[in-house]
Amino acid sequence: MTDEDQKRYIRRRNAGALPWEIEPTEQPGAEHPIFSQEEQTVSHSSNGARVQPLPEDFAPDPVYVEFLEQHHGIPGEFTLGQLPEFKLYWLETGEARKAWQNKFKNHVIYQWKRKQSEAGQRSNRTTAEKLTDTSWADDDWFEQLDE
Repeated sequence: MTDEDQKRYIRRRNAGALPWEIEPTEQPGAEHPIFSQEEQTVSHSSNGARVQPLPEDFAPDPVYVEFLEQHHGIPGEFTLGQLPEFKLYWLETGEARKAWQNKFKNHVIYQWKRKQSEAGQRSNRTTAEKLTDTSWADDDWFEQLDE
């Protein structure tokens, strides 16, 4: 398989073609219909979901924003703030997916948990304050051991 054939194969896989639907070209220079550069048709899976790259005008459905707020406690501002990064990544890759709304929802949940985790690890105390902290010694725990 030449480099060009391999690139064509990868482009077709990213566009949603299944491996067994992609046949190698029989004649050098002859292009298989799946690899044609003409208008690409969007493939459909058996359940009717469309496999397509992220649309340029993608925006989260308000139902998903409301769902994230009600069930995960994620503010709508945070959800919408994740949109530029999400679009930048997926438009650049050109990868085809079936459920972009769900993919965005999962991205927001991941970023929210990551932010919460990072916020929990940070504190407003300096390293010197942390190292010289003796508040643990003020506990009554030591007094209970002496008794």
